[in-house]
Amino acid sequence: MTATDRSVTRDSSSRAGSVTGALLISRLLGLGRDMVLNMLLGAGPTSDALRAALKIPSMFRDLVAEGSVSAAFLPSFEEQKVTGGLNAALRFSRAALTLLLLGSTLIAVLLWHFAPAWMQQLAPGLEKPQLALQLFNGLLPFLLMVPFLAILRGLLLAADRNRSAMAAQALQNATLIGAGLWMVTEVQTPELVASGWTWAFLIGAAGSVGMLAISCRTVHPIPLPTLGLRAAGTGRFCRDLIFQLLASSVTYINSLMAIHFATLIGTGAVTYLDNAFRFHFLPVALIGVALGTIAGVDAARLVARKQSRALAIRIGRNLRNALFISLPAAVGLAILADPLIRVLLQRGQFTAADTTETVAVLKIFCLSIPFACLCPALIRTSMALGLRTLLMPASVAALLVNWTLLTSLEGRWGVPGLAAASVISTITSWIIFEVGLRKHLALPRPRFAAVFRNVCVVVAVAAVTGVVLQLSRSLPGPTWVADLISLLAGVSLGIGVTIVVGRATGAPEVRALQKLLRSAVRVFHRN
Repeated sequence: MTATDRSVTRDSSSRAGSVTGALLISRLLGLGRDMVLNMLLGAGPTSDALRAALKIPSMFRDLVAEGSVSAAFLPSFEEQKVTGGLNAALRFSRAALTLLLLGSTLIAVLLWHFAPAWMQQLAPGLEKPQLALQLFNGLLPFLLMVPFLAILRGLLLAADRNRSAMAAQALQNATLIGAGLWMVTEVQTPELVASGWTWAFLIGAAGSVGMLAISCRTVHPIPLPTLGLRAAGTGRFCRDLIFQLLASSVTYINSLMAIHFATLIGTGAVTYLDNAFRFHFLPVALIGVALGTIAGVDAARLVARKQSRALAIRIGRNLRNALFISLPAAVGLAILADPLIRVLLQRGQFTAADTTETVAVLKIFCLSIPFACLCPALIRTSMALGLRTLLMPASVAALLVNWTLLTSLEGRWGVPGLAAASVISTITSWIIFEVGLRKHLALPRPRFAAVFRNVCVVVAVAAVTGVVLQLSRSLPGPTWVADLISLLAGVSLGIGVTIVVGRATGAPEVRALQKLLRSAVRVFHRN
């Protein structure tokens, strides 16, 4: 049995745990980054301008470097490695990198040329539109780094170097934190803070490319641009990438739509929406993206070996694990949203009123967490199976639902209304992927016993977390102490209750949760 075969047969929860551990480090640094940024700029007009300028570069990175390219790259890479060996795989990876560089360059040039019109369409209600335009143009070179981040990350994932593949974002976040802490004492005006933040963003990205290249050298020759664009596998890669971008872009296009309408609501709305989205995406990344990443790797390998039955079993187990873990996570986050935002963000220029607005939006976003955690595995499995026709209707339907809701509401429900439209769009996308994939893959059917176990876990976690929150409010002393206690106790007891109740009801997913936690902890120990 080869190393690749052993990787396929190994339990996905343990492998996802290494992804979760690396993502957790990155997301914790991301929380630190957001804390520093909110302390520096609060929810004022400069913050709105910076966040609007960062939206496209960040979305491009998340969509290409951390999502679509990996899902489209891995099936073709594995196919070339099986049929043509490592040399064929290297030729393909070089061609894929070159194609991505050409596409990124074209997008960067078009965005630069049409930047004033684009920013006006994206954020028409900003108080500082010229600042947003200046920051946006300064960030465009980042788009040329994204192809290197994407291909190097894909090669590391193919070699099961999951921790190394996820390390790039952590380095960029650490760079932003360091720069932000320096600017707290050294930079006086909000405009200079925003400009310094964009420079730190670019420096951190360049460092991330270097880190991935060093890691990749130990498992695969570093691919360089080439004129040989017609290498075997590039045709499938391009087709898969187009459809994968359409499917994965739903969340990000919905976010762009929400930013557009948020700027029309008033100052601070963009910041409230952006902060709430980031916090709700934490469990989505740690659970859905981690399990979905491993599902994509497994699906690509099993499809290449024509093992459809093994694929159905593996993906079905992956989906059950994602749902079992994400449901209590969503409930716990909604209950603990108030102390969470107060402890992490309410300082400096970020006021108590800003906390109240952000919490209201975050609680709405929590409704979408279980569905958002299921979508990555469904999308990547569909791509591995070549079900491109499934990706298009799911994407179009989700976007149409979101646009219809946003235009019909016209800001009447404020920023929470924008979040609600995104939630309904995510659910729509999940329904289409779930139904469509089941027509082509014999996934196990949901059972009443599994539903009962999930309900028991959710009720127990909600009850325990609610009690912890009420008890912490009665503690004497500063509010931040009570909030910190409620967070630490709520998260710890929530995980413990999930395991205890899951065991009591006979949930096999408990073992997956424990393996995921143990693997994630080992990542911390290695660091």
